[in-house]
Amino acid sequence: MLAPVVIILVLLVLGPIVYLIDTSLYRQNLFQVTPPRYVGTDNFYFLFISTKFQVAITRMFVFTAFALTAEFVLGFLLAAWVYRLRDLPGMAVVRTLLTTPILIAPIVAAVMWRFMYQPDFGVISYIIELTGLSAPGWLIDPNIALLSVAAIDVWQWTPFVFLIVLAGMYSVPKSIYEAAELDRTGIWRQTFFITIPMLKRVLVIVLLLRLIDLLRAFELIVATTQGGPGDASYTLPVMTWETAFVNFQMGDASAASLVMLVIATIVITLLIRAISRQGVVGRKER
Repeated sequence: MLAPVVIILVLLVLGPIVYLIDTSLYRQNLFQVTPPRYVGTDNFYFLFISTKFQVAITRMFVFTAFALTAEFVLGFLLAAWVYRLRDLPGMAVVRTLLTTPILIAPIVAAVMWRFMYQPDFGVISYIIELTGLSAPGWLIDPNIALLSVAAIDVWQWTPFVFLIVLAGMYSVPKSIYEAAELDRTGIWRQTFFITIPMLKRVLVIVLLLRLIDLLRAFELIVATTQGGPGDASYTLPVMTWETAFVNFQMGDASAASLVMLVIATIVITLLIRAISRQGVVGRKER
C-alpha cells in the first residue's frame, strides 16, 4: 500500500540529484547555442583549485558556526528565563513578542536590517552615535560584514530555538524541580544537571534543523551584501548562485551544488554519530 507513495518520493528526491550529477559532467553556458561539451570531472577539479571556492567554504563555516552558537545559547537562555517567570502576569504577551521575528519573511527581514544598518540614517548607527561613539560600516566593512549578516539570522531564528526548547521545558515534570529546590539546589545546577540532560533529544533536533538551514543560507546574504564587500560574505551558496545565474555556467554551478550537498551530508552524519555515541539518539530507553 505504501509502495506508490515511496516510489513518488524517491523519484522526487533522486530525480533532481541524478540530473544535477549529469549536468556537473558537462561544460555548458545557458545562453550559448553550441551543445554542452562533456568534460568528466574537470568541473570539480577546477572548482577545488579555485581560490574563490576556498574562500566561500571558509566563509560558509564561519557564518554557520557564529550563528548556530549564538542562536543556541540565546534561545536556551530565553527559554529558561521565560520558564522561570511563567507564572507572572503578562508572560503570554512576552512569549508572543519573542516569537514574532519568525513570522517575517527572510527577504523582508534582510531589507529591513539593511536600512537599519545604514551608516547615514540607520537607527542602529543613530543609537550608537547618541552614546558618543562612531558607528562602523556594518555591511561595508570587510572585517564585520559577515558577522553583521549572521546577526540578522540570529535575530530572526533565535525565537525558533527558544520556542522549541521552551516547549521541551514544559514537558519536564515539575516534581523534579521541586525536589531539587527542597535540596537547595541552585538555578545553575538545576540547569546543568536537570534541564539539559532531560532536554537532550530536543536540543539535538534543534541543533540539526538550524545546522541544515545555516549551511544553505542564501537569500539573507544576497539581499544584504551579495557576497561583498569584496569576498567578505562570499559563501558557497552565494558562489553557486553567482555561477549559475550571473555567469550562466550551469556545469560549474551543478558541481558546486553537489559539493555543498556532500559537505552538508558529511557534517550532519558526523554530528549524528557523535551524538549517538553519547546515548542521546538511536537507543531505546531502559
